[in-house]
Amino acid sequence: MNTNLLAAFEARKDKLFFYSPYNFVQKVAIEKQLNIFQSLLFGNKTQIVSTHIGGQHYFFCTQFLAWDTAYFKIPTYKLASVLFEGTNYKDLQQAIGHFIDLNLSQHKGYYFIEIPSEDTILLQALTANGFRFVETRLTYFRGNLDKFDTPQRYAVRQATENDALLLKEVARTTRNGYDRLHADTNFDLATADEYLATYVENAIKGFADVVLVPDDKAYPCEAFLTANYLKEEWDLLNTNISKMVLSAVAPSCKGWYQKLISEMTHHLREQGAEYIFMNTQSTNRAVFKVWQRLGYELGSTNHILVFQNL
Repeated sequence: MNTNLLAAFEARKDKLFFYSPYNFVQKVAIEKQLNIFQSLLFGNKTQIVSTHIGGQHYFFCTQFLAWDTAYFKIPTYKLASVLFEGTNYKDLQQAIGHFIDLNLSQHKGYYFIEIPSEDTILLQALTANGFRFVETRLTYFRGNLDKFDTPQRYAVRQATENDALLLKEVARTTRNGYDRLHADTNFDLATADEYLATYVENAIKGFADVVLVPDDKAYPCEAFLTANYLKEEWDLLNTNISKMVLSAVAPSCKGWYQKLISEMTHHLREQGAEYIFMNTQSTNRAVFKVWQRLGYELGSTNHILVFQNL
């Protein structure tokens, strides 16, 4: 691997730690967290574009997202990170300008990046070059699952493909105006709604490890919660961590959000999870209260920035 690239990674380690998707789990050592992020960053899906400013190398790690590109019919890229050794803000700002002028002019499309709050210099340099803020995302997590206990259990079952049509409509109509797609003015609301409807359909077909829905005759099947076990990473982490991903609850199932979170916590623990985490927008105060009630706590804060040049 390019020695300048490795040196840039080493120089940014104090910030890159916060890019690890598990940075809030203290049981996973710092070096392991960095190794996890490095493997994600330098995988075979990453293209690295470099520029040279003020005697320093700047590396832009981009990942082409084939599924999103096919769905939105817009070339879609994730800017996974920017690596550099220098500390000069003006040089960084100029390097990002070069990246936009040279690379983005040749590879037009929709770019987004998720940046931890701790990486303030990169946040400022990107926004100074036309990247727009669209979302602040919080991660909550819970450990000590052996101590998780609830006074009441609720009837749930795994969703089947027979539920897909109804659950797609639930996803469409329970709009969260603050998630990345709904908040981004590049997309109309109907497109963002349909994206979530498609997501839950794919989740039921196997994109998620589990989709729980109510199994109570007093309520229709108009609420769902998806999760991924992430078991393929447990040996690497030497810690069993799972993730709750997407949820939606129709007005007809009032109160079922907390019930589904509670039951999914039981379910993931039964699968062997030691930690569970999930994301939501910083505006979602009602959700925070539910999670905190069930023993979840704040783990990290990230910001989503986007850039489109079509």
